[in-house]
Amino acid sequence: MKKKFIAIILILLLILSAGCGNKRSEGQIVLTTGFENGELFFIGDSKCYLPEAQIYIRSLENDYESLYGEDLLERKTGDILVSDRLSDMALSRLAEVKALGLLAAKRGVTLNEGEIDKCSQAAARCMKSLSDNNISDIDVSQDLLFSMYRDYALADKVYYDITGDIDPEISDDEARIVTIQRILILKDSESEAMETANTVFAKLNEGASFESLADDYNDADETKFSFSKDTDEFSPEFVNACFELSTGDVSSPLITKEGVSIVKCISSYDMEETDANKIRMVEKKKSEAFDEIYSAFTKDLPSGFNNELWSEQKPVSSQPVIKDNFFSVYSDIFK
Repeated sequence: MKKKFIAIILILLLILSAGCGNKRSEGQIVLTTGFENGELFFIGDSKCYLPEAQIYIRSLENDYESLYGEDLLERKTGDILVSDRLSDMALSRLAEVKALGLLAAKRGVTLNEGEIDKCSQAAARCMKSLSDNNISDIDVSQDLLFSMYRDYALADKVYYDITGDIDPEISDDEARIVTIQRILILKDSESEAMETANTVFAKLNEGASFESLADDYNDADETKFSFSKDTDEFSPEFVNACFELSTGDVSSPLITKEGVSIVKCISSYDMEETDANKIRMVEKKKSEAFDEIYSAFTKDLPSGFNNELWSEQKPVSSQPVIKDNFFSVYSDIFK
């Protein structure tokens, strides 16, 4: 999907739970049985089967292996194998797709003929890329792939159905990006730092270049920064001081949470970056509006996870690579 996926916590919790299966309703998890053959989990009346999860997992693994090398899956992040983290990511994404399908039904969102045709194209292309080993090991069919692409496209569509009419007004000042150079001075005491900063400031007034003084006095790794008012990279008092400068201005020494700084404003209004930031801010507001609706909808959905089936599955990472993985095919055909 084009939007950032929300981690659906209920599924991650269920993965860690013990027992043959668990059911969640109104915030409670209780033991349940009666999964269909191959059924991995359910959310509401939507069911997910093991081959769907295997395709998602293997496709994610392909993406990451192509970027970071074939030994990636055996590496660890903290105490957890990368392969396990990718499995959790795939299950989270798949759980969200299933939940969004339910939300689409509630809102009356459906795919049109052109979108259904694209699902057929995607399924055929993905199926063609699978080896005989893939087909037998994952138990995949073109009908299954079509159903998965239909679910994925519907999840995508309901997101835009919810956010399509949201068009928040973002002013240039709200989105404004400034670019600065900074000399940060860190000493054992504030008074010592101020003394050094005053020396640097005097040299600037005498005509020394900011860049050469930064080489000699800057205690930070970087000198140049671009940011907006809502950045959390710097303290509010530092950000406010920077936004009060005009292009070419140099501040007197500033005492902020970061330390003692002298700032030169390279650009008080980077038009290209500001326009890009405005787009990001609009998308953020749309995502927040969507999250509110999505969270309220999924909060009390009953759900269950078949731990017994999951523990018995053959490791997907031992299977052959899928040449055209599920997600890349979707992006290419639905772009």
